[in-house]
Amino acid sequence: MANEKKAFYTDYQADHPEDANPTGSFIDSDREYPVERRCCITGEVVKHSYCRYLDASQGTMMVMSREVMLKFSRKGNSLSEEFERVLGLRRKHENRTQKPS
Repeated sequence: MANEKKAFYTDYQADHPEDANPTGSFIDSDREYPVERRCCITGEVVKHSYCRYLDASQGTMMVMSREVMLKFSRKGNSLSEEFERVLGLRRKHENRTQKPS
């Protein structure tokens, strides 16, 4: 059985040589980003994060509380779109606080 698995992966890598070389992009799958402690929508402390999304400029993983995640997913909304909306709001806030008055 183990030999069958090895054979499968050998065949897969031979068919997909581009997957063998890393792209060198900013998002590194081997890197662990610190996880934020608060829900990005409600601000409540989250003990167990069920849904995470990278905030590349902060170098952290945003989280949604379980209740918020369920609320959005039950309505059929995209969690990725909601995280992107929050990222946009964060960048706007950062731009406002960085501009000299």
